[in-house]
Amino acid sequence: MQTSKFLFSSKFVARSTFQVDHKLQWFPGHMRKGLRDIGKVLRRTHCILEVHDARIPFSGRNLNLIKRLVSNKPIILILNKSDLLSAEFRPLIRSQLMEKMYKNDIHLEDIVFLDSIAANVKHAGYSNQFLSIILNSIEKIPNTIDESDFSTEEKSYNLLVMGIPNVGKSTIINRLRNVYLNKAGKATIIGAKAGVTKAVLERIKICDYPHKLYLFDTPGILEPSFNRNENNPTNSPEQFMRCALCGTISDEVIGKELIADYLLYWLNKQQRFDYVDFLGLPSPTNDINEALTHAAIKYNQFRPFKNLETGVQELKPNYIPLAEKFISEFRKGNFGHVLLDIDIIKTT
Repeated sequence: MQTSKFLFSSKFVARSTFQVDHKLQWFPGHMRKGLRDIGKVLRRTHCILEVHDARIPFSGRNLNLIKRLVSNKPIILILNKSDLLSAEFRPLIRSQLMEKMYKNDIHLEDIVFLDSIAANVKHAGYSNQFLSIILNSIEKIPNTIDESDFSTEEKSYNLLVMGIPNVGKSTIINRLRNVYLNKAGKATIIGAKAGVTKAVLERIKICDYPHKLYLFDTPGILEPSFNRNENNPTNSPEQFMRCALCGTISDEVIGKELIADYLLYWLNKQQRFDYVDFLGLPSPTNDINEALTHAAIKYNQFRPFKNLETGVQELKPNYIPLAEKFISEFRKGNFGHVLLDIDIIKTT
């Protein structure tokens, strides 16, 4: 609620920076193999569908890696979960992404904003217009793919779906298949955790008319590591934490309490104080331990431990499930629409 912003903003001073004491790394073996496999199927691919989380349109996107992988193939960038994004920023996001991709000599054909939680998949942005965007992108460039191992009896196109982990790639594949083939069920595995897809799959048919369309799914690929680099603000520990907050990196790798601490930092910095009531706090705080302690009282979330000095069984706040509850509330959109990359986007 906006009232909380006015109640607390004049009294509370948020942290100006978020400190991460250790180097953050996330590059499981299946990602390395996935990069090799992408190279193998790329020669058979007409168009790339890059899927990314709309709340972090810049964080986690390695343009050098994208350029190296896709070569001259056209890219359609799908910003998924856009129902969780502040809609007012869509025009700025579109124009600045187009500019960045153009400067990096990447053929970005179009940007599509897709919702994640529409009740009916036909109302989630999957329309004939989306199909037209794909076909127009393919038909604009010369056919440079190797079709030697495909049947030439009828015209067909191959798409490669790529992006960082857990941004909804497999969900999009299944929804496209459901909408354009009218087939229920799942052609590819969906998971709530990062890194579920661990191999480049066989071709998955998603459309029969006006042309046959096939998709290759790929494992999520993220930067091997994130370091402080003033020349690349989208490759830094804070951008890594934004990826983690959106669930694109395994919570267990980063630590739920650290992710919850970053969420607290970001909400405070943006003067978004709805969390105060959710965690049972009397006022905003910069201290994640204080926040989770109040949450333990509100939700009666304690765990027993034995005091070694007194030998008495005592109770202490159970921080991990409370941190998970806090993070989950954000991921569901219950703290409002957000643009986590608001400091990266140019608003002037």
